Amino acid sequence: MRREVLDPWIRGRRITLGDKDFEPKDSRLVILEGPALADTDLSLGRGWSSAEKGSENVTRRLVEAATAPAGGPTVAVLAGGSAERDLQRMLERLELSTVPWAELRARILGPPVSAEGPGFAAVLVIEGTAPSPSWLFDAGLARGALGARAVVVQLRDAAIPAQLAGVDVMRIEPGEEGSIGALRDRLTK
Repeated sequence: MRREVLDPWIRGRRITLGDKDFEPKDSRLVILEGPALADTDLSLGRGWSSAEKGSENVTRRLVEAATAPAGGPTVAVLAGGSAERDLQRMLERLELSTVPWAELRARILGPPVSAEGPGFAAVLVIEGTAPSPSWLFDAGLARGALGARAVVVQLRDAAIPAQLAGVDVMRIEPGEEGSIGALRDRLTK
């Protein structure tokens, strides 16, 4: 299953099952786990309906397992300038791999399974008291797609913008061991 379906699907490659080809961009992946179906359950075009009734949809679980890197999540940083450099250095010390925010954003906006699972996380850095509308949009996008794996951080003593009232914001000090450890714990839980 993993070699013939999941790995090619995650990489956006064509999958051939029987005599049919499936393109991930034009298809939806659904993996059901359940008992084998009897011939009577398969007759008259009732196979899929019968399978759904007696099975569990395990697509998310299997995709999460297939995309989870061994050493922790792949992390994107939504920030700019010195804040991004500070966070990149912290992530290097944690030995976490990184991708540009644009790449993770494209995955989130792409096929439904591409950004799910423990394989990805994001650090959303508050810079200044008035984040741009595009930063707020991207932060909302990351939090919606990644849930708790989209960590909003405040560097040093920066003020929390009014737009983020009620959002769990983590205050970190770049270079401080306690902050680095706390960030690791939030990203890898």
